[in-house]
Amino acid sequence: MKSFIINRIAYALLILFFVTILVFSLARLLPGDPIQAAAMFNADLSNQEIVSELRARYGLDKPIYIQYVIWLKDFIQGDWGTSLGSGEDVLEMFFRRLPITLELFAGSVFWSLIIGLPLGVISAVKRNSWLDAILTTTSIFGVSIPVFWEGIILIYLFAVIFPILPPSGYVPFAESPIDNILSVILPTFVMGTHGAGLFARYVRSSLLEVLGQDYIRTARAKGLREKSILLVHAAKPAMIPVVTIIGLAWGYVVSGSFLVEYMFAIPGLGRMGVDAVFARDFPVIQATLVMVTVNILLVNLAVDLLYGYLDPRVRVRGNLGQ
Repeated sequence: MKSFIINRIAYALLILFFVTILVFSLARLLPGDPIQAAAMFNADLSNQEIVSELRARYGLDKPIYIQYVIWLKDFIQGDWGTSLGSGEDVLEMFFRRLPITLELFAGSVFWSLIIGLPLGVISAVKRNSWLDAILTTTSIFGVSIPVFWEGIILIYLFAVIFPILPPSGYVPFAESPIDNILSVILPTFVMGTHGAGLFARYVRSSLLEVLGQDYIRTARAKGLREKSILLVHAAKPAMIPVVTIIGLAWGYVVSGSFLVEYMFAIPGLGRMGVDAVFARDFPVIQATLVMVTVNILLVNLAVDLLYGYLDPRVRVRGNLGQ
């Protein structure tokens, strides 16, 4: 197990290294000059001498490979740079907005599990029934629906026709717990819908496969109740393949947070990243994308380790380099 963990961590670090190169390069390919973009928000930057001085201060006058080495070294040491638009420290901006995004992530996972798991189990138990057809269609719809379209429909339904939820904005929990919960219901539901559809489909497929095994038929022949068979004998084996979907679903949640936070005016990391793209704010773009990658890699690493714990065959194949 130790060598399996080391291999997975090494792969994650290698992927992260290549992602930093890709992120740094893509940020430089954005149209427009970041210093000139910053000049739009600060009249003092309209002077060409000051613009040249700032370009030298941020290292933008150096070759791109030297810029990358300097940025990576500083980033690892905790110096994430300064926002070109606001002049704020990027690390401070990140930690100020992180709790908001984590709250959205927690809410989206809640919706994914509370909707997806029951739908998948009921569909498997009621296989080929009218209820199974309805739930399967619902899960496919949840996977397929575009985030922006779902957000618009939900805002129209629950903030316009039935004004029971705020259409946008965020209220901190410390300021008002009730208003905080109301402000995140719609965005977290939108973020969790795709994950719920994935969970429902894979839980149904995996559970049906397990329920067809010989030991399940033996348990039924012994007269065990269906509920006991489902919970005791079928649940754990059926969840092993589903574990692999967590990483995929999490990737959709993270990527969807950018659009959802922008749509609902949530001041989280996703909104910060989108605003940085519009402002050509290199330091913020790079920090946001790298930390998003770290987030996804950590979740997938945890999934790999959990899968290896649940299924020893995965550890053997991983140690053999397969």
